[in-house]
Amino acid sequence: MRVLIEAAGLVVLAAIEAVATQWRHLVRGQIRKVRNLTFTVVNHALIPVVSVTMAHFLEPRIGTQWIAGLPVIVGLPLTIVVLDFAGYWFHRFSHRNLFLWRFHQIHHLDEDFDVTTGARVHTVEETMHHLILLALVVVLGAPGSYFAAFATISFLIALFHHANIAIPDRLERVLRLVLFTPALHVPHHHEDIVNTDTNFGFIFPWWDRMFGTFNTVARTPQWRIGLDYSHDLPLHRLFVQPFLPRQLKETATPPTPSAATSVGTGKGGAAC
Repeated sequence: MRVLIEAAGLVVLAAIEAVATQWRHLVRGQIRKVRNLTFTVVNHALIPVVSVTMAHFLEPRIGTQWIAGLPVIVGLPLTIVVLDFAGYWFHRFSHRNLFLWRFHQIHHLDEDFDVTTGARVHTVEETMHHLILLALVVVLGAPGSYFAAFATISFLIALFHHANIAIPDRLERVLRLVLFTPALHVPHHHEDIVNTDTNFGFIFPWWDRMFGTFNTVARTPQWRIGLDYSHDLPLHRLFVQPFLPRQLKETATPPTPSAATSVGTGKGGAAC
């Protein structure tokens, strides 16, 4: 059921994108979308089934049963908030830790921004993220069904805030109070590290507001989406790149002084 809900959400958002596109497409053709969606197929075939099954298996063995003992109307929202808070810090740390960045950069190498970008996460990164969340679920004594609900909601929100959808200004200003919107998340995919190292939240923008990483800069037609040290890679390279001894930034050609100074202080740095 979960896979069907997430697939339906992807189809619906893609359909809305087709008729309500906000920003011009930067990459022609469908190859990048196929690359992005391949990660979704692989990840959904391997990770959620295992992690949710483990959560259900461990549920009777959890000592505290703390959240499980609360009413659903309290326990489920509490679980979602706590897991999203953990996701914020995992995401933020992925930009600071060189090992984690090996995998997370695969997401940022996408040179366009649409709903399929939200589905493009390296399988190893997705696995590590789920293991951390699963450990929290065990410690908090949350039912496996709560974990499954969070995983579904966070995936759908990730698709939404990566969607290239024109949202009326009034509605967008209301939505951004409680959810990450595409206009809020797109700075995170700007090649300038000053913007890339902001807006780390998955569902709620509250954590970025609380910890000084909230960014409301508006996208302009001149923006380049991606990373300043590499263009996107073929699908097989995206899967194996994190395991190669030399990383992309190490093999990149340094920018010329004129190019480096023309973009701003964030140019030339890696988001890690």
